Amino acid sequence: MSDNRRESRLPPQDSSCLDIYLMGDDFQLAAGRKECEVLNVSKHGLMVRCDAPLKAQSQFRLRFDFEAGYDLTLYGTVRWAVPTATNRHLMGLKIEDHLGTDYLLWQNRLSLMLLKHSGNLRKDDDQLSA
Repeated sequence: MSDNRRESRLPPQDSSCLDIYLMGDDFQLAAGRKECEVLNVSKHGLMVRCDAPLKAQSQFRLRFDFEAGYDLTLYGTVRWAVPTATNRHLMGLKIEDHLGTDYLLWQNRLSLMLLKHSGNLRKDDDQLSA
């Protein structure tokens, strides 16, 4: 699968860090931490591998345990979904800016992670918070 995107991607510190809920009246759990692993994150989305597929263009709410002490609520859309040879499903999830979510905190924390990863963060800058 070719990757034409320019956005930096990082592996998460913990690959079992999110629960995905389908949009609707009752926000039914579609993929939990035991069935779903995060492969990489970027400022506008993430790639996951799950036991259960979500349909492309499905809307979701997710709870993401971003780092110790940071539990974010985010909304988005499934951009693509493909089966794997091991009966699992790879999915690209786009995170969207919705009022009342932790979208700005997500953006800020990802920016900080990218700076740390690139080595451009000074030791005293590590205390930044969103």
